[in-house]
Amino acid sequence: MRRFITTLDELTARPPRHLVLLYSGGLDGTYLLHLLRDAPVDTTALNVRIGAPDGDGRARELAARFGAAYQEADVTDEFFTEALPAAIHADAYYQGQFPVGSTLSRPLMARAAVRVARTVGGDAVGHTATYMQNSTARIGRSVAALDPELHVVAPFLGSNVTRAQKQARLAEAGVTLPDAVHSVDVNPWARVIENGSLETPENRLDESVFTLTRDAVDCPAEPAELTLAFAAGLPVALNGAPLPLHDLVPRLTELAGRHGVGRYSGLEDTAFGVKNHEVRESPAATVITTAHRALANAVLGPREHAVRAQLSTEWTTTAVQGGWFSHLGRTLRRCLTELDEPLTGTVQLRLYRGAVTVLKLATPHGLHYARLGVDFHHWMDDYGYGSWHQLMTLADTARTAVDGTAPDRSERR
Repeated sequence: MRRFITTLDELTARPPRHLVLLYSGGLDGTYLLHLLRDAPVDTTALNVRIGAPDGDGRARELAARFGAAYQEADVTDEFFTEALPAAIHADAYYQGQFPVGSTLSRPLMARAAVRVARTVGGDAVGHTATYMQNSTARIGRSVAALDPELHVVAPFLGSNVTRAQKQARLAEAGVTLPDAVHSVDVNPWARVIENGSLETPENRLDESVFTLTRDAVDCPAEPAELTLAFAAGLPVALNGAPLPLHDLVPRLTELAGRHGVGRYSGLEDTAFGVKNHEVRESPAATVITTAHRALANAVLGPREHAVRAQLSTEWTTTAVQGGWFSHLGRTLRRCLTELDEPLTGTVQLRLYRGAVTVLKLATPHGLHYARLGVDFHHWMDDYGYGSWHQLMTLADTARTAVDGTAPDRSERR
């Protein structure tokens, strides 16, 4: 029967037989590998890469140092073919504040870990997220949905160990991680930075934490203009040149970041009512969602637009809270994809000192009356405006007739 192991004491007292630990060579995972070195458990450290190079080999070296087997999995293709389209169809901004980031990568990481566990005979998948991070739910729920037999190990849920304490313990073991002040999670859609001076919004943002975007005061004096083409709600070309998402997104990240586009800072709700300070960079996401929203507004009717907004919010919240593989998450994703089918056209935008402006838009499915030409005016010439006014004022007229008074009669006196 599945167990959820949520403290370090429980992990060492009743360890699983073989743990597959999601591990990128960072402080939290390295500290856990250090603790598990002498525990009666086999450990496979799994480094899941998404659009990232092989790196400097640090993760492999640290895993070997602490007696863990090491594997890598590259889920970049799945990210661009599965995760990103879902985020674009939903204009996925969590609580309307910033584009989702880890929400897109964690389900893919969990699925990769489940695959490896089946291969190596593992009976548990582990991670180092805390109760302050929604990734706890994203990984745990994903593993539970994909394999009901696997244990889920999340020892830092119930064991609060500070980053300073982890650094000190590792230093005693001769391991120093110079970049451990901030916790950084990166994928091609978003770079999320936490910890250190960013723990509280009361501290002024530290400019040094940003690597993808320039400060607005340092941006080029001249704006950049670009045109995005969409087909069925997804971007398919940049400035007239067809590009798949895995090429288009990096190009937009570089261009938009140079013009200061895509910086976010806000407080994210977590599962236990407390808010977590989130700082992130998402240049390409900002440009694409701005264009996508403009196109949706031009093409969809009022009820379609209203329903799509509701579904987008529901899917984003469901995904953030770990329901990527849930029935609700999968159903909402399909609905949003189908709602986007008419969204074909081009959007021209200007990037300038952190701002994105829609300059013009063209679509064969647009509902703007100018596109319909003289036909629209002919239709309206034949319209029965008298009946329309009667229906529009029906409720007010009926109530006045019954009450015998008009709402503003006293004012007329």
